[in-house]
Amino acid sequence: MIKEFITIHEAAEISGKSVQTIRRALKTKKIKFRKKGTAQGFNYLISRNSILDFYKVKNSFMRHGADEVLNENQGKIPFEAGEADAIKNDVRNGVKNEKLIEEASVKASESFSVSTEDFKNFTKTLERMVTQHSEERQNFLRLVNTLQEKIFVLENQMNLLQSPKRRWYQLWK
Repeated sequence: MIKEFITIHEAAEISGKSVQTIRRALKTKKIKFRKKGTAQGFNYLISRNSILDFYKVKNSFMRHGADEVLNENQGKIPFEAGEADAIKNDVRNGVKNEKLIEEASVKASESFSVSTEDFKNFTKTLERMVTQHSEERQNFLRLVNTLQEKIFVLENQMNLLQSPKRRWYQLWK
């Protein structure tokens, strides 16, 4: 069965837009809708045809409703002319690309070797980088603490400047 009115989430799914975009279109009244009252307020029910027309959705699967199209085609999803061939080619190319990647990784692993000296140099460099990072982190945290203290002092000074000035004899009042 075709639902004439759909929810905001269904409209977003059909149009390929975000829910917020659909809400903006509702607010500007670019899409036909109805309000359905609920206990918490109301829900928007959007006209399927207005969504399809406004966002120019051309796919017959969305225009006629999924159930109806599947029943007409006995469970087959409709494709535009030539789409099925393009999908088959993409699948074949994907399989070929996976095989090429696999072969290249095997060749690279066979020709790649690491000496113990290279590994030791790498670990030393890595250790130096880790210690440097921890030192920089500590320096950064010290800087942040200093800035926080200065901000606190400035806030106190601002509060003192904003307090009402009293004359010396008004202190006892």
